Amino acid sequence: MLRFLQLTDATKIWKRMKKIERWSVALLFFIFIADFIFILGHWYTNHTKVVPEHGGVYTEGVVGEPSYINPLLAQTQTDKDLSRLAYSGLYKYDDQGNFVPDLAASQPIVSASQRQFTIKLKPGLTWQDGQKITADDIIFTIQTIQNPAYQSPFLKNWQNTIVKKIDDTTVEFDNPDISAPFVTNFTIGILPKHLWANIAPSDFTKNPLNLAPIGSGPFVAKEVSRDSSGGIKSYMFSSFKNYAGGRPYIDNLEIHFYPDQKSALLALHSKEIEGFGYTPFDQNEHFQPATNLSLNQISTYSYLAAFFNTNGSAKALGDFAVRTALTQATNRQEIITQDYSGNANPAYGPFAPQQLGYNPAVEKINSYDVDAANQTLDQAKWVKDASTGMRSKNGVQLAFTITTNNFLLNSQTAQTLKEQWAKIGANVSIKTLTTTDLATAISNRSYDALLFSENTGYDPDPFIFWQSSQSLNPGLNLSEYKNTSADKIMAAGRNTLDTNIRIQNYSKFQQTLLVDAPAVFLVRPIFTYAMRAEIKGLSINQLANPEDRFYDIVHWYVDTKRVWK
Repeated sequence: MLRFLQLTDATKIWKRMKKIERWSVALLFFIFIADFIFILGHWYTNHTKVVPEHGGVYTEGVVGEPSYINPLLAQTQTDKDLSRLAYSGLYKYDDQGNFVPDLAASQPIVSASQRQFTIKLKPGLTWQDGQKITADDIIFTIQTIQNPAYQSPFLKNWQNTIVKKIDDTTVEFDNPDISAPFVTNFTIGILPKHLWANIAPSDFTKNPLNLAPIGSGPFVAKEVSRDSSGGIKSYMFSSFKNYAGGRPYIDNLEIHFYPDQKSALLALHSKEIEGFGYTPFDQNEHFQPATNLSLNQISTYSYLAAFFNTNGSAKALGDFAVRTALTQATNRQEIITQDYSGNANPAYGPFAPQQLGYNPAVEKINSYDVDAANQTLDQAKWVKDASTGMRSKNGVQLAFTITTNNFLLNSQTAQTLKEQWAKIGANVSIKTLTTTDLATAISNRSYDALLFSENTGYDPDPFIFWQSSQSLNPGLNLSEYKNTSADKIMAAGRNTLDTNIRIQNYSKFQQTLLVDAPAVFLVRPIFTYAMRAEIKGLSINQLANPEDRFYDIVHWYVDTKRVWK
């Protein structure tokens, strides 16, 4: 009768084996075990996937110290950053720059007249203190902005809007006119009425809640750390489990504050912080290549341009041929390489390539060509002096001053433009002002050519930057550009919510503007987000504002786990 091999039998066999036979059997056994483990691991890997896990800590550096973590008051970049973490709006922009719901349940319902927007809130929304979010909070926030006594910088955006409650979760916004860019205002953070309603306007900026925010954003402010003189060193945030966009993967977020970019970079290199976002800066401030950093370069909707004051004292700039030649003589790539160390993209007009209505044909209009620039001036009878190389026409010299602020990159770019334009016979000088003095010059339009940056935001509506009615302060038509045809095109694009009509009109506008050449569009600075490689999930293609990098923070993660496919 057959019987199973028992342990005693195996022991006897083992004892009878020679030493080399024992080693061979042991080796085969271990190979079998290792092979089994490998096959099992391979099978497990193929049938599971790595996904983000809740947990972990992320530490980021920010330049500046917070004053108002309040979306109705925030004006400094630091305040805007922290307000974006603590508060949420009805809508936000996703990592692709799309307008998507935040507190709202869906896209706005637009009336047939295109003047009314009805918005319903998601169910079950709460503030970070547990109280319910209702339509009353939305109405309170907007009416607070509309009250001049509260001194909100966003008053102008809302002053003509009537907001009313339909029910506890539904609000209607009524505008006197059709305005396509109006919807971008729905991204402003909402304040909790139950905490702010009894605060008088005179006490609004002094209230402790401005530094101890309670909102409905993805992170809850938990703890503030101060130095010996009372200055704020850092904030500790924890994830808000009932955030409308879902609980963030990162459990704890620390924000450390630094006096300047150099200090923040040193903290990044020393691993005191794990992330830091910046736009181009002094070339002496840089990342050490040996550090374990992921550099995410993100396109922006801001542009640097040289705005020609067509009604100023520099008579040469009133000549269309001169403005065209200056544009043709501008080498954008040299500015990007030499002044921005590669941290910028070329700008050919006021619209970014990712924006609604961008016309790629503008890249060929007045493109860099020094020979063409000289030919343009020759044909317009601007004669070059053989001894000085400078041009003049009928006793008027091709001479003007570039005015800019004392920001290093602007000073460098102004010098580069001076050298480039000298090659076609332009006598250019540079005036560098403090930020305060530059603001005065802009208000008075007291400049020949202004080197300055503008930001269109997510909606490219050019009205405030180029419409003739905006030529005087506080309008931002810095070239005092006036073209009746362009005004009509801008109005047609602005006064409709039909995307196709807007695209057609904005495409026409760009060509009209660039043919008139009231400005030379130079570069679009790149926002670089440096992070430790361990921080995952960042996915941003373009930004209108630096604080918008936090719109998608719920998807960032540190910890992971494996789950079955």
